[in-house]
Amino acid sequence: MFSTRSIILFAISAFLIFTAYLCMAFDTEANGFGIATLWVAPPLLLFGFFLPVLGIIGIENIAGLKKNSMHWFSWKNTIGLLVFLIALITYLITLEPTASLWDCAEFIASAYKLQVPHTPGTPLSLLFGRLFSMLAPDVQEVAWFVNSMSAFFSALAVFMVYHIIVHFGTKLMSSQQGWYHIVLILASLCGSLCLTFSDTFWYTAVEAETYGIASFFLLLLIWIMLKAVDSEESLRIRLFILLAYMSGLAYCIHPMCLLVLPILPFVWYTKDNHFRLFPALLKIGLGLVLVLLINRFVAIGIFDLAFTFDRIAVNNIGLPFYSGVFILLFVFVIACYFLLIKFNTYKMYTWAVIFLILGFLPYLMLFIRSNQNPPIDETNPEDLYQIKAYMNRESYGSSPLLYGPYFDAKIENVTTKNKAYYKDDSGYKVAGNRANYEFEKSRQTILPRMYSRDAHHVEAYRQWMGMKPNEKPNFAYNIKFMLSYQIGHMYLRYLLWNFVGRESDIQDSAWLKPWDRLSKGNFERARNQYWMIPLMLGIIGAWTQFRKDKKGFIVNLVFFLCTGLILALYLNSPPIEPRERDYIYVASYIAFAIWVGLGVLSIVQLFRKPGIALTLGAAIGLLLPVWMCYQNYDDHTRAGRTFQMDYAKAMLNTCAPNAVLFTGGDNDTFPLWYLQEVEGFRTDVRVVVLSYFNTDWYINQLKKQYYKSAPLQLTLTEKDYHQYGLNDVLYIDDKIKQGIDVQQYLSLISAEHPALKVVTGKDDAYHLLPSRLLKLKTSNYSAEPLFLRVSGNYLEKNALAILDLIVSNEWKRPFYFNVTSMNGLGIELEPYLVQEGLLYRLSPTKSENGPAVNIDLTYKNLIELTDFSNLADKQVNFNYEDYHARMIVPLRQAFNTLAEAYILEGDNEKAVEVIKVSLEKLHYPHLLPSFTDLYVAELLIELGNTKFAQDFTEQLFNFYYDQAIINIAENKTVERLDQYMLRQSAAILNSLGDSSYSKTLTTIGL
Repeated sequence: MFSTRSIILFAISAFLIFTAYLCMAFDTEANGFGIATLWVAPPLLLFGFFLPVLGIIGIENIAGLKKNSMHWFSWKNTIGLLVFLIALITYLITLEPTASLWDCAEFIASAYKLQVPHTPGTPLSLLFGRLFSMLAPDVQEVAWFVNSMSAFFSALAVFMVYHIIVHFGTKLMSSQQGWYHIVLILASLCGSLCLTFSDTFWYTAVEAETYGIASFFLLLLIWIMLKAVDSEESLRIRLFILLAYMSGLAYCIHPMCLLVLPILPFVWYTKDNHFRLFPALLKIGLGLVLVLLINRFVAIGIFDLAFTFDRIAVNNIGLPFYSGVFILLFVFVIACYFLLIKFNTYKMYTWAVIFLILGFLPYLMLFIRSNQNPPIDETNPEDLYQIKAYMNRESYGSSPLLYGPYFDAKIENVTTKNKAYYKDDSGYKVAGNRANYEFEKSRQTILPRMYSRDAHHVEAYRQWMGMKPNEKPNFAYNIKFMLSYQIGHMYLRYLLWNFVGRESDIQDSAWLKPWDRLSKGNFERARNQYWMIPLMLGIIGAWTQFRKDKKGFIVNLVFFLCTGLILALYLNSPPIEPRERDYIYVASYIAFAIWVGLGVLSIVQLFRKPGIALTLGAAIGLLLPVWMCYQNYDDHTRAGRTFQMDYAKAMLNTCAPNAVLFTGGDNDTFPLWYLQEVEGFRTDVRVVVLSYFNTDWYINQLKKQYYKSAPLQLTLTEKDYHQYGLNDVLYIDDKIKQGIDVQQYLSLISAEHPALKVVTGKDDAYHLLPSRLLKLKTSNYSAEPLFLRVSGNYLEKNALAILDLIVSNEWKRPFYFNVTSMNGLGIELEPYLVQEGLLYRLSPTKSENGPAVNIDLTYKNLIELTDFSNLADKQVNFNYEDYHARMIVPLRQAFNTLAEAYILEGDNEKAVEVIKVSLEKLHYPHLLPSFTDLYVAELLIELGNTKFAQDFTEQLFNFYYDQAIINIAENKTVERLDQYMLRQSAAILNSLGDSSYSKTLTTIGL
């Protein structure tokens, strides 16, 4: 099957990979942050992983493959290179200079030091990210270079789209005359550049995420399939095996890459355009099954099987740890050898399975790195059980797909789904049982869409469906929600954003109709109008391909559906999302962009005269992408934007030395990780994420030294925090009304006191919290203790761990909370919190009116130690969803609180200074106004600065009045917030003696 040269290449590859993993495993630096791991291993691994590509194809076949790819028009490839350069330059110009929000900062921090990010881990993406970070001249430039990785691979994806359009378009050409080829190139140019400048693809191309690189690998898999069809049988077999190997590697880039594999059986076993519908559907169905098999039995099943083998080998036979892995490996080698010898006819499939599994080798990196306990070590996949849980995404909730309950279904029984284990010196021990909830049969349905029992989700279901308060969902509501929300709102709306137009960057914004107006000014940067031209071209292209090249049409249709509509149905989205999810379906927009290019070709070919055809082709092929670029540039450029890092630095600088900072979510946390892990900024602060603090692995990490942050002390031991153990949820049994001492309660938990323990049967149990009032002693035990009240009906493990930390560290380390962690804990901490800038410090002294304000420290942390001048730069774009609503408005509130505190202290001069700084950097006219501006006006009035207050409020009124007039002119309802702002600003102006604004409101019915 493979020549001697190929076997040598495989041997070299194995040696490189083995050497690189040895370098990592035996790196002597703390947490494996030495030269061996960070500088030697990455290039060795990347070279080792991709060297087998040459071996699979065979060096002797490379020349023939190259020859096949260079048929007609040598300058076709030149135009393809031009498309790549246009895309790359555009993305580099508009690239974010530092870490973006959401997962990007986590990815950069993880790639820079090869740490373990959240599942699915994407280890090959991390290696590429590390390679790009090695180019940075200093740590401040690391983020830009990792961001440029996305730009580079996104541009490569555009290059691939250009060639795929050429490939499909060749089969749609009416003639082989030379000018037809020019038209085809113009059409391919148009389709690929429309993708380049499309909303979502551009967005993902300028930040450090996996979607840009995943898009390229996904298209590479398609290209291999298309090339294999026209190849000789011997090369075709090799390309099939290559496709399997690249599928494994592509999964290590991002699992979404597998979504193109449903195309494979149809492409492979359909020879021409003459085929029947049922066999075609059967082949596509087999492709979907193939994806499920790889996802379940390879990506997850291998690790599941390895753990099962090892558990039996260690617990039952008494063999050393990981003996089961070698037994499994031995069985696998024997099975493959048997299949290759006895079933030689099917050796192509056997080799494909072998190389598919070998493609998952990058995941060993996460296993090795986790054992070195880096600071970012999510899910801690350092043993076989944990890596099984990591690959199975057990830390994330699941949703029913084909059959399940409505949200109002009652739980009738709780059984054991499976057992959770942990590894100790003697073997694998049972930590607890994973619960399986059995719901009443009468309230279950096929295709459950309205399944979430979360109270906020239930309310949202009712709002979307117009249900009455006590009305029960039924199958009609279920299907209506699927069609209107999950397909309409969460997929089709995004598709139309990219090929019709987008209303704004406010979450849940609509798509633009062709007759809707263009944007007006800087505050409507994200209002992008394409007049439906790309959509119509895509529909025309799809129709033409269906008529002239049915096989090609089905290939692109399956690509389009599997990465769009089918994926939307599979994800089964809840009715509330923390952000827009258009990036999930980016591959679907790629498929549609291919049809856009074919649509241009279809229209131009209607004209038989070369002059007209070429002129029209050039006009559409160039003007449409230029218009999309013009529309999208101002809201897609991230050049110069650094505020998110300024904000994160302000948070860390607020902390006293050796502090513990509790955060609530991704945007609070990942920028802090980036600053500490990449730039080495304030590494003495221990950042603790509440959402992770419900897991045992994360709590255990607190006991480790990281950089300048000393280990934290805990009273409860590792066994008390085991996942699925006694203390995951502490239900309240409020018997002790006078309160319970936290330290005594921790001692009772540690002893598993029978008074606290409730046994539910089948070896399952949990602990109770016997009081809603918790007494927490201060460092001065003679002083009055803190009385903390639990607000809900239970206490989660993260709150228990925080109480443990406070008690065990005896107030020797300061504890800080940000807004999200303070509000998401379930304990009423506010009376004992003191604002010191953007954060709130836990204090033993109680304040009667909520959080107190340390004026001196808040002034120092907000004004003296921070620089928010980036917000005042009119050239920098700050989108509404990520920046205005989540960061800028809370920052304004912090400034307002400080100004109010100065007024209460009688220091009006300082109050005016704070307001002046706030207005210069954080407010209209360079940033959108908000409800916080009303309070600024009230503070100015209280300070006696009525003229300034009036001018400021008039500006505020005029802005919202203009917005209202636009809405009324378009027969739209004026937003409730806009109405509120108009009425309140008019009321303020009325109190200042100007009633004309209130009268103005009456003229528009407000």
